[in-house]
Amino acid sequence: MSGRTTGSPGTDERMVTLLKDYYRGRRMTIIGSVASLVALFKLTLLLVMGFPEKLLPLAALVSGLLLFGLFALIWGMTKWNNSSSEIKALGYSPRRAKVLPPAPLELRLQAERSKSAAAALATDPIAAPLNVTEHTTHFLNESDQTPTRKPQLKEPH
Repeated sequence: MSGRTTGSPGTDERMVTLLKDYYRGRRMTIIGSVASLVALFKLTLLLVMGFPEKLLPLAALVSGLLLFGLFALIWGMTKWNNSSSEIKALGYSPRRAKVLPPAPLELRLQAERSKSAAAALATDPIAAPLNVTEHTTHFLNESDQTPTRKPQLKEPH
């Protein structure tokens, strides 16, 4: 009623900006690395081929990609490093994963029994069929196992 919130304080805008810069810098470092590597690979191939005249526009395009990649790599590394340093200076650390409580004894015993039963089946050649269709005739009924005869038609002589 007084206009004050009783919940947790609002998000710190500086921390939000730092985290955005951190992840943006990391992403640009990766993009710059990949673009630079691809451009260097393509330029090396063009160099091995002797820079044919018909591929000069491609060489110019790949050179542009190399310049973009180097710019993105340097810019990204700078942003990533600066924001990481500021985040550490503010004492912020990512939340650690919660340690799960151990499973109840009954569940652990059941899991161990099922593992040992599966291991026994895997090593027993009689218990484990070699393929899917083995031993499927045991599921047939007696009436299904007798062959049916087709009525023979009498041919005129």
